Amino acid sequence: MFVPASHCISWFAVLGTVCLATVILNIIIIIIFAKQRRLQRKSTYLIIHLAIVDLLVGAVTGPLWIELFGTLYCDLWEYDLPNSIWLSALEDATGYSIDKVSLLNLAFIALERTHATFFPFKHRSVKKWVYGVVIIFSWLVPAIMIFTMHGLTIFNHVGLKISLVISSYISILLLLIFACYVSIYVKVRGDRFAQLHGAAGLRERKLKSTMFLVTFGSLLTFLPLVIFWGVVAFDFNLFFSLPIDYAFHIHMAVVTFYVFNSLINPIIYAVRMPQLRAGILQIIFRRTPRHQHRVNTPLQDR
Repeated sequence: MFVPASHCISWFAVLGTVCLATVILNIIIIIIFAKQRRLQRKSTYLIIHLAIVDLLVGAVTGPLWIELFGTLYCDLWEYDLPNSIWLSALEDATGYSIDKVSLLNLAFIALERTHATFFPFKHRSVKKWVYGVVIIFSWLVPAIMIFTMHGLTIFNHVGLKISLVISSYISILLLLIFACYVSIYVKVRGDRFAQLHGAAGLRERKLKSTMFLVTFGSLLTFLPLVIFWGVVAFDFNLFFSLPIDYAFHIHMAVVTFYVFNSLINPIIYAVRMPQLRAGILQIIFRRTPRHQHRVNTPLQDR
């Protein structure tokens, strides 16, 4: 028994639109970063990397889910598995781990902002190679995790609960992001000196709004995924005992939500930067940006 084709096509159109918008927006942002060298600073390295990862989420991960669900739920096409077990594991480790790279990169950005807030002088002396190590680490951890889980599942190591590992991974990173931005908020709010100066006050207000958007956006888009994997980890048969229509709609909603996170990430982080915002307006609307006084925002300097 399969889900009606009309339901499948509707959901795939929604997810496909989100993926396309994600690819287009992140390509624009990457082009702006590449063309404007003044934006290529240490404080933007992880944001540039985030745009690249989110581009891959829209170009690779989203279409892979459409391909998989089109076979499992809809019978719209055949899903051809690789002939080799390890090739199948490699496909999972590369394709289905990209969204987890994006979330880990968000956590590293939160940590980097926290370090810049609490230890500004030490943060300015951080070497460029440290950011390179962080970027490599953000790819290795999810890839190794997915590859290992896939391999152990193939060889029937029932002691490993994939759903528990994934839900724990996402939950820990979301809590880390939330804790970092709360600590930054408390630090900035308690700094009376910053509140008494115009430029610093503006910086504080921008930081508050950015923290709210980052925290709210990440929690909103990844919370359904945490709940989904948490339920599956608690009772594996509960989800799969649902009627196939319900299971399909739940699965598609969860996937669409967290892919949507890769669409709002560049809006939350990069569009807050005046130079980047002006570049986007120039590319999309062919507008020549007005000269703006440089505002020292937390995402610009440091």
